Amino acid sequence: MESIEKRLYYYELLMTYEDTSNYIEYDLPDGFHFEYYQDDDLDNWIDIHLSSKEFTSRKRAEQYFYDFYHYFINEVDKRCIFIVDSKTNEKVATATISLLEEKEGEYEAAVDWVAIKKEYQGKKLAKPLISRFIKLANELGHKKIILHTQTHTWLAAKIYLDLGFNPHRIEENLKGWQILKTLTNHQKLKDIEKVEEEEMYSKTACKIYEKLKKIYIDNFNYEIWYKNNRNDVYVYKDKVTYEYKYYEKDEDIILELIKEDN
Repeated sequence: MESIEKRLYYYELLMTYEDTSNYIEYDLPDGFHFEYYQDDDLDNWIDIHLSSKEFTSRKRAEQYFYDFYHYFINEVDKRCIFIVDSKTNEKVATATISLLEEKEGEYEAAVDWVAIKKEYQGKKLAKPLISRFIKLANELGHKKIILHTQTHTWLAAKIYLDLGFNPHRIEENLKGWQILKTLTNHQKLKDIEKVEEEEMYSKTACKIYEKLKKIYIDNFNYEIWYKNNRNDVYVYKDKVTYEYKYYEKDEDIILELIKEDN
């Protein structure tokens, strides 16, 4: 299973960390170091999120950046961090401690936009990145932080639980937590029931993925939008974005290419 699995039903998962002064520090492997965001790092931020399959378009990624960071844009250089490959000076992972425009209950800061480039996943960067952003939150004066993740990034969700985050408002997205329990059997979810496989995977998403795999073979990003009566599919491969409409007919999926954008 992929570390980002978009065939799963999408549910948001909220987690919290209640004391950022108390954490286990994990050192980066040799050959890597941390740096803060600098004025010319937008492209690096986008590259990381494209590689990790977060986005399917550079334009969309850039718009998300400005829409999201506008509230605390003057503080990005102390709230957004990167892991850097010291040999190549390539920025390969990132995370942000966001200042919330409106508090979420008692939480005024959140963990956002955590990503590691695909080719650097599995190189023991995740735990050092997580421990560093917990430390960063504490340095910024945030004793408690909230984290938004989702079922699609199920493996990252497991690691957050491993490193001290706890489920928050489980009842709001119980089905999502049941999916995570089924995939990880995590001790912190011991009181949550597992679900059957057919309750975890969207049949529509599975069919669309199989169609895309025949077209693009491998190394492609995709997004499926079917909420609010949308039927959009976006694909990113070799720096080109493809936009489709999909239609369900006789238990099959029809993909109609609408736009191609370099």
